[in-house]
Amino acid sequence: MPRLLYFGRGKVVLDHLIQAGCTPVRRIQDANVVVVESYDNHLPNPFERLTGTIGLMRQALDEIEGAAIERMVVITDQSSTQGVMRKGAKSGVALDDVHGLGSLTVEVLSRMGAKFGVKTKVYRIQPDKIQDSLSHIYAFLVSDENSPEYEVVSQ
Repeated sequence: MPRLLYFGRGKVVLDHLIQAGCTPVRRIQDANVVVVESYDNHLPNPFERLTGTIGLMRQALDEIEGAAIERMVVITDQSSTQGVMRKGAKSGVALDDVHGLGSLTVEVLSRMGAKFGVKTKVYRIQPDKIQDSLSHIYAFLVSDENSPEYEVVSQ
């Protein structure tokens, strides 16, 4: 069973993973999987607002570097792609606001997990669809199948 080190506010995702059989741990040395669940704290100061995205991801990366972690899930919303596209573009980055910038940065920073040898999957999930994604998140954490080193999925 996964020994889970969790970074985030802890609500639906963390509760589901524990109920499904993950054992929460407090130290990276005791973990074999990591979940980073970014969030928008809606603070008025743009720099403080990024603590739920970039700050949280940086904390997780500081912990996992050099650790024996098998898999990492990074959960963010779709604010990095839900803004207005630049003229002529049909796909790519479209930040909705400072939170979108933070979400995009989380996606970019999560690639470092793969560089550390951790199979990393980023889930871009709309907040109202999180319940639909819980089984997919858990399945990735417990899988022993060969999966890509790094993957981003939008749900």
